[in-house]
Amino acid sequence: MAGYTLSSGSGIRPYRSPWGAFPTGQYPLSSGVSSAACYLGRLITLDTDIHQVKASTAKDADQIVGVAAETNSTGSSGTNLLVWESNPMVEFTVASSGTLATSHVGAFRVLQWDSTLNIHYVGLDATTLAATRIVITGYPDEYAVGDTNARVNFRFLPGIPANSTVNSSVTYLAFYAR
Repeated sequence: MAGYTLSSGSGIRPYRSPWGAFPTGQYPLSSGVSSAACYLGRLITLDTDIHQVKASTAKDADQIVGVAAETNSTGSSGTNLLVWESNPMVEFTVASSGTLATSHVGAFRVLQWDSTLNIHYVGLDATTLAATRIVITGYPDEYAVGDTNARVNFRFLPGIPANSTVNSSVTYLAFYAR
């Protein structure tokens, strides 16, 4: 059982794709980027008022575009941002807060925001939050059950609104064979 420390480099990263390459897109950046810088690995959502993208703290779950594939803190309105798209067939990996257990695989969890480190992480014990929903699909081979603050693999669950009444303790089969 190993313990890991969250750091500013512990953000979301793509992990596995059935196509080999990860689906990416270039999206125009909202003018609000100065107040919410787009750091590598930060959740990116749609700014619906102007049809551009912006950085998110995971409170606007119905409009997920993907994860920032680059840092852009100085862009102006219309500057493009490279984004790993939140395709439900693609697995991502992210740091967690808590102790890994076999019961986490297939369970809904939420992406939480650490404003000090500027990263998203998964709260393994947070099952009642109504925010961005993901399903944990496993953990990378270098981590094991009992490790604390280890990375986990996940997929975005499209079509589940932020205020959904879906029971967050229900598990789903959301992975494919290697």
